[in-house]
Amino acid sequence: MATIKDISKITGYSLATISRVLNEDDSIKVKESTRSEILKVAEDLSYVSKKKFSKRDEFIGIVQWISSDAEIEDPYYHSLRLSVESFFVKEKIPTKIYYKQNFEEIFKDKNLLGLVCLGKFSQDQAADFKKVCKNLVFVDYNPDEKIYHSVVADLKAATEDLLAYLKKMGHREIGFIGGRERLGKTNSLFIDIREKTFEEIMLADDYFSYNPIYKRSRDFDAKTGYDLMAGFLKEENLPTAFICASDSLAMGALRALGDEKNSRKEKISIVGYNDIGLAAFTNPALTTARINIREMGEMAGMLLTYLLKKPSSSPINISIKTEIIERESVFKIED
Repeated sequence: MATIKDISKITGYSLATISRVLNEDDSIKVKESTRSEILKVAEDLSYVSKKKFSKRDEFIGIVQWISSDAEIEDPYYHSLRLSVESFFVKEKIPTKIYYKQNFEEIFKDKNLLGLVCLGKFSQDQAADFKKVCKNLVFVDYNPDEKIYHSVVADLKAATEDLLAYLKKMGHREIGFIGGRERLGKTNSLFIDIREKTFEEIMLADDYFSYNPIYKRSRDFDAKTGYDLMAGFLKEENLPTAFICASDSLAMGALRALGDEKNSRKEKISIVGYNDIGLAAFTNPALTTARINIREMGEMAGMLLTYLLKKPSSSPINISIKTEIIERESVFKIED
């Protein structure tokens, strides 16, 4: 985000002069050409004056799609909320957090400058938010890319990369442990892009041997990972690798493998998504598709502050690429 120092480097004017011009200080006497130049450079750099946020009753809303209790158990959404909140703290812009249990407060608050919405919201929910606040940025999932601004991780590409990595490591038979979520007041079923992409590639690529009985989904938590892997371990034949749709699922699966008495557990590879802090300390350490949560939060904050200065009718959709972090949870299949 542009700062007064950036404007000073371009114009050559002092920080004090620039600050007073941008904050519309009537006591300062400058040439009109000087004022125009400063304002022009500030606009070109998309500088957002703190004066916009000077009123005590104006704030940015951060909407967490899950409850506050659920957030405690969800390292991904907890970290995502903190990353957005941290951006606005550094920018000295006040915020208010809304959780699933108090969404109704959004429609009562009259001083919202903008909303950063974290998680998976239905189109109906998004439309309701837009009625009370035109400056919306969705993070993690966009209800409608033709209408709304968003910052998301490229999970389709991440799944493609994980399968390509497992293929390179010699794995042909691969299972999937995922989560299913429900959106909005109607609780409509949401099937994750990771699960869709996994099945599409496994069916399309002749290298892989796909058996749908080894693709199961329930919740995005460690218990689901444990339970589903424990169920798979009762089968006589198993895939040599499993893709888990989150690190929490993967850690549960690794725990189930650790509890397994049969030596075949040592021949099963596990990969996850997110690269949460504990991923490097599982046993074995987890190979995962790293999602840069801090960058997602900062980009969401930058996008919203940009929209406050220059509202855009054209949706801005930012896709953050992931990175495969190789650790010890994937074993190479020797020919």
